[in-house]
Amino acid sequence: MYNYSMSILKRLFGLRHHKVVKESVIKELFLFERGTLITLILLETILLYILMPLIGNGIAAWYGIIVTFTLWRLYDAYVFEKSPNRYSIITWHKQFVVKAWITAFLLSSLSLFVVPQLDEYHQLFIFIMLVGISAGAVKTLSDDYRTAIGYLLILLVPTSFEMLLLQRSDTYILAFLMILYFFMQSSIILNAYGKNLELERKKEELFEKEEILDLCFEQAPVGIFSYDNDLNITDCNQSFLTLFDVKKEKIVGTNLSHFVNETTIEILKNSLIKGQETQKGSFITQKGMKFKVEGKYSSIVDREKNIIGGMALLEDKTAEFKARDELVHLASHDSLTSLSNRRSFDTFMQNMIKEEKHINHYSLLLYLDINQFKHVNDSLGHSYGDDLLIEISKRLKNVTEEHHHLTRLGGDEFLIVVPFISKIREHSKYVAAQYVETIQKSFSKPFIIDGIRLHIKTSIGIVLIEPDSCYIEEIVRYADIAMYKAKKQGYEHIAYYNSQLDNDRKKMFDLYHDFVSALHNNKLELYFQPILNVKDDSLCAAEALIRWNHPEKGLIAPMDFIPLIIESGGIIDMSWWVVDEVCSHIVEWKKQGQWNLNYVSININAQQLIIDDFAEAFIAKLQAYGVESQDITIEITETSLIDNFEVTQQVIKKLQEYGVKCAIDDFGTGYSSLSYLKKLSFSILKIDREFTHDMLYNKDSMMLVRSIVEIGKQFNYKITVEGIEEESQKQIIKEIDDTLSYQGFLVSHPIPEKVFRENFLKS
Repeated sequence: MYNYSMSILKRLFGLRHHKVVKESVIKELFLFERGTLITLILLETILLYILMPLIGNGIAAWYGIIVTFTLWRLYDAYVFEKSPNRYSIITWHKQFVVKAWITAFLLSSLSLFVVPQLDEYHQLFIFIMLVGISAGAVKTLSDDYRTAIGYLLILLVPTSFEMLLLQRSDTYILAFLMILYFFMQSSIILNAYGKNLELERKKEELFEKEEILDLCFEQAPVGIFSYDNDLNITDCNQSFLTLFDVKKEKIVGTNLSHFVNETTIEILKNSLIKGQETQKGSFITQKGMKFKVEGKYSSIVDREKNIIGGMALLEDKTAEFKARDELVHLASHDSLTSLSNRRSFDTFMQNMIKEEKHINHYSLLLYLDINQFKHVNDSLGHSYGDDLLIEISKRLKNVTEEHHHLTRLGGDEFLIVVPFISKIREHSKYVAAQYVETIQKSFSKPFIIDGIRLHIKTSIGIVLIEPDSCYIEEIVRYADIAMYKAKKQGYEHIAYYNSQLDNDRKKMFDLYHDFVSALHNNKLELYFQPILNVKDDSLCAAEALIRWNHPEKGLIAPMDFIPLIIESGGIIDMSWWVVDEVCSHIVEWKKQGQWNLNYVSININAQQLIIDDFAEAFIAKLQAYGVESQDITIEITETSLIDNFEVTQQVIKKLQEYGVKCAIDDFGTGYSSLSYLKKLSFSILKIDREFTHDMLYNKDSMMLVRSIVEIGKQFNYKITVEGIEEESQKQIIKEIDDTLSYQGFLVSHPIPEKVFRENFLKS
């Protein structure tokens, strides 16, 4: 208990560790002092006036000391008001506490030294005066609870003690009441202090929340502004100022009608009536500034539910809208040429067939395919091909009008739709012809890509879209069929769709599937045509040729189904079937002792050469059958070789490393033949029958064959001449060079294996 009491005293009187109050409390203490100290001086003077006749001049000394301290405190209050920075807050507080407590001590000294000398009446007067002064002091010092309690303790405890020493019943009662008064006042001070602390805490929390709200308002990433019922801007944040590039002092107070367009004004007015409005889309200022925004406008009501204005939140969605537009554009446009893509084409067609004019008007659909495009890609690279497509797109844009629809379907294929040409079919066809002619003229000038002049043509399939037709997929299919026909027929490279084309296409489709079935069911046949030495007509080799005896259509010529198989991709399976069949026959011929050939040649399309690991797969086939690599020669047509030259060249070199010989078939029908003779070290060169057909009657043809032979010899080629059908043709070949070999109808047509074995292989 003693330690606890000492702790209380140390906390009250230990100024070194005395808790320093806030600067605002110090200001309040000094402010109250200026009024109360004057009153205190007046009370001290009254005490002097009453007590001097009773005690004598000794009271004057006390009066002089206490008035001096009181005036000193008053002086401090005025100095603090004028120069609060003269001392630190800690110093000001210590001075205040010390001088206040000294004043309390001087007042309490009256009860210790003066009261015993007075009669009962004046004793009671002194007690009442001290209690009254203590009450005033508590009111003045209540902001600093420890100073106030200390003041009461110094003032009232000695007085209560003196009352007890008087040993009268009334003084006992007064002492008890004074002690009770002390505890009541202390309790009031502590409760007030606690409430002040709670109030301060709530103020701080409120201030923090207000500060957070202010920070949120100012630093919000969206533009915020408030407005009154007359649509005058009352406040705005920094994001709003940044968004509209304005100064706050110029915008606050401005009426919104001078700032935004009428559409937004109507939305703002509605927000004051309906309570909340939203705006998505363009936000345009009177200065012409245009944004894509998402705006939310809400009315503000007071406690009486009266609308006093509104609040707006504007989020700049310009970048988002732009990104969305770009995504929409990318989804409906080709990334390379920026033309419409298939999705956009479908949308356009769906909308077109819903138009009222579609009921009785013809429209036009053009399906364009770029000729020689694959050759450009393979020869120059895909970057040149991409640049070419871009330039082609530009030219097509120049010949299309705004209401037309130009689409890059994919690869080198384009679609052009010209809606609602005419109600009359013949006139529509005339307009289509004029339009096609315009497109062809646009391709007449060479395309210059990185300094290279490219002469490019286009094949065009034309469909007159019938009025009220609605099957878009069918319309596109018709155009595709017409384009395919245009591409095959050459020269003008245009074709109109008609039902016969569709029938032909269906026949080709059925024919292809019949071929696949025949291939899988081993219904194909292998024929052989002998190759002889022109010098002595001795057999040196044979060419294996595939034949298809259709169960309904009979024997189908290779020229009628091979192009279809190549186009459909079935050539690879067919070629491997030929390899298997040839290997089987060679093994059988050798087993029967009938092998007297240098080699058997087979035709391989370049499509098969460019598949992965063809050379390894081919050698694996030979090894599986036990066939020597020199037993089979691979013939590659010059045209297919050139179309895939870079890859084909590498495969041929690898085949030669394994000992497989290669021949150029149909030499002279492709491009840049002499340059390829130089680049590729083939073993055999086969001169196409196109050059031997009329050399009996055309000296130029004979001279051309002679030149080809001489050139081939310079490159160490063994030469076979195709298409020898008459003895006189053979004699001319023999005169040109008797080391040549030949094949043709003069010796034999291609014949089945059994017939070939009986007629040409040794028994």
